[in-house]
Amino acid sequence: MAERIITDTGLLSNWAIANGRIALASAQGASQNALSAAALDDHVNDYKKVAATTPYISLGAGCVEYQGRNLPAAVVPALATALNFATRGGKTSGYIFRLWVVTTPKPAAEIPGLAEDVRDLKLFSGFHKYHHQGEVTAKLYVPRRQIAWVMKVDAQGDPKDASWTGGDSVIPNTDFVGPHAVSNVIGSL
Repeated sequence: MAERIITDTGLLSNWAIANGRIALASAQGASQNALSAAALDDHVNDYKKVAATTPYISLGAGCVEYQGRNLPAAVVPALATALNFATRGGKTSGYIFRLWVVTTPKPAAEIPGLAEDVRDLKLFSGFHKYHHQGEVTAKLYVPRRQIAWVMKVDAQGDPKDASWTGGDSVIPNTDFVGPHAVSNVIGSL
């Protein structure tokens, strides 16, 4: 299934899976109606209630946590957040997908194709309870060409037995197109 995500379907939201008989192209009205500020709030703050039908996909992101006055900020890398999500806090094996999405500079829960940085307290102050986890939410699906690779990990977050891929713990996506394709950044320091 993980291999199929990078070679065929992309990463689908539970809404897309639940409505699998409707191709996303022909479900534009219904899929876009599923996107709203209230639906995003439910996804972030009451996931159990909407888990089976949420149009949003939680993606792990890095974050910087304020530790108090005169203390250095705690930096939590995106991989640490992703491992916590994928293994359900170290309870099971899981899969890590390295991917990219375009994030909005302002809240736009209803606009498909753009992700939300829901842990940015300047944008989403109502989501403060979980801001230390680092999360971006994609909408409806992440196209397969935006997924660089998938890696299976055990409950401790270590690469899983390589037998699942025939010898490697990472399956690269040979059709991956990096974010440079849409970035206007010429250079950085």
